[in-house]
Amino acid sequence: MKSEGMRVKAVIVLCAMLISVALSSCTLMKKAAMDTTAAGNDAVVPVVNGFIKNADINQKLQNEFLPAAEQLKSVTEDSEGRLHVEYKMTEVNGGLFHPVYRITMSLSDESDSMVLKTVEISGFDTVRATDANDIAWLHSAEIAESVFDLQRLGIEVDTAQLGENSTELNTVEVFLKVYEGLAGKEIDVSDVTVGSDDLMKKAYLMSLIDYVTDVDYQFDENANLYRTTELIAQMLTNIERDVYGRQSETVTGEEFASLLRFLYSVMRVKDVEGSEKKWSELATVDTDAILETMEMTGKPFTRRDAAEFVGRITKTGPKFALKYNDHNLQRVEDAYDSIWVRRAVTHGFMNYYGDSTLFAPAEGLTLVNAISSAKCYLNARYNDWAYSVNYEWDGNYTNEDVIISAAKLAEYFSDRTDSDRDFQVKTVMNDRDYNWFYSQKNTGEYSAVNCMPSIATMAAHWHNSGSQATVKKMRETSTNSDGWTAFELRCGLSAYDVPYTVEDATMENIVAALDNGSIVLAQYSDRPFGVSGHCYVIYGYRRFKDSTTFIVNDSDSLNNRALIFGREIGNGDEIEGNFSMWTISRFVDDVTVIAS
Repeated sequence: MKSEGMRVKAVIVLCAMLISVALSSCTLMKKAAMDTTAAGNDAVVPVVNGFIKNADINQKLQNEFLPAAEQLKSVTEDSEGRLHVEYKMTEVNGGLFHPVYRITMSLSDESDSMVLKTVEISGFDTVRATDANDIAWLHSAEIAESVFDLQRLGIEVDTAQLGENSTELNTVEVFLKVYEGLAGKEIDVSDVTVGSDDLMKKAYLMSLIDYVTDVDYQFDENANLYRTTELIAQMLTNIERDVYGRQSETVTGEEFASLLRFLYSVMRVKDVEGSEKKWSELATVDTDAILETMEMTGKPFTRRDAAEFVGRITKTGPKFALKYNDHNLQRVEDAYDSIWVRRAVTHGFMNYYGDSTLFAPAEGLTLVNAISSAKCYLNARYNDWAYSVNYEWDGNYTNEDVIISAAKLAEYFSDRTDSDRDFQVKTVMNDRDYNWFYSQKNTGEYSAVNCMPSIATMAAHWHNSGSQATVKKMRETSTNSDGWTAFELRCGLSAYDVPYTVEDATMENIVAALDNGSIVLAQYSDRPFGVSGHCYVIYGYRRFKDSTTFIVNDSDSLNNRALIFGREIGNGDEIEGNFSMWTISRFVDDVTVIAS
């Protein structure tokens, strides 16, 4: 019995010891705490206290975190304090004897945090790295901050293949996500009839790709500098028009300078190694001083002002360290003998209206044209730079470049408020529930000049669904064998009993007529005055804030946009209102209104 008693006593003592150890262990684990300390290259790593084998665990933690911490140190230094590294320890699971603590390493900015690496401490001294994000892409603060900017829009970034060239398809997809993030909703493609999937339909709808008859668009294997610049300029236009209603607003010089800087930051490329020449000095140009010299601070810009502005910038850059060669400068209609306009057109720094040699320097620089002009100027400057240094660069964008470009696009709108998007869209559409569109193509001997008979025929069928008018028959109401004037047009309308009135060609009159349920027949010209004009039927409009877009039927349109809705080319084209009014009023004084 004594022996048995001793055994019982021994068991009790052993149990007490185990309980003591367990309680001691439990106590130690509950007292576990984390701090941070500087290790290799002064990079910060976590250290813990309260474990039985603190030294062993901390050495293992350093082995796990130090490589990442050293890499992040250079990133956060490059970001000038905008990014910082955080560690956090939490007890996540485990039992009484084996609690598990998790230490997460995050990269943060003012409004977002991204977990980069996770390590679990299990039992007394077991350290195990869980499935963690690959941080090898964090080689610069710029890409890290770009990821944050896109995450704030709800766009998850795949960083697995950042160094590889981006395809055009991937670039389009990323930019569409930015649009949807800023718009706060998915792009509605329910009315789009072409494209094999929603991504392609969205790209057609946003005018990022052109419709190719009977076949899907073939995306290029690589996205290059010019294509990426085109895409992001179009996205700027789409966002300003659809999300902020600013398509027709006239920009100030400061805003034009802002657009130039933004597009420059997107299409910026690496300089030739060892070269002292840079393809653009725009980043260091004092645009405020240029505006003061022009006496245009805070004032709306015309296209002539923009021509002078880019000309003055160019004088600081590499090509025009040489003198301007002002011999044989291209003459430009309406140029008012402006040397800046003629330089801009001759050297390709600003584009024309439409397909003509027109420049319209006195016309206000609307947002849409400002974006187009800024892109045109920067492309021309890049060409000059590349030529001057004999630099062959394929201009292919990597996935990293595209992410940075997309983030810069998001950042461009970062200071907009909800009130900037709080506007109503007014849509007036005086359409019919039957087809009244007529093309001038294949309409007989005078097909090339049958635009006026075509819109007269449209008006006849719009007014009377049972009209027997055809373009050929309408042409026969006149003996004129050339293009019609308003006189022949109105005679043709009378021949088919279509009532009309004549109104002065103003935006106010056209909008009022549309509001009254009428349609408007308008002549216009976006070409030199030595070339004949054209015409279309305006049957609706959309008004955002200060922006108006006309909805037109054009009998000879080159715009393929209507095809994405299953309509014939020219049926339902959209034309920016201010530009439309300029092309009308420079050609004729009045328009023809057809009452419902």
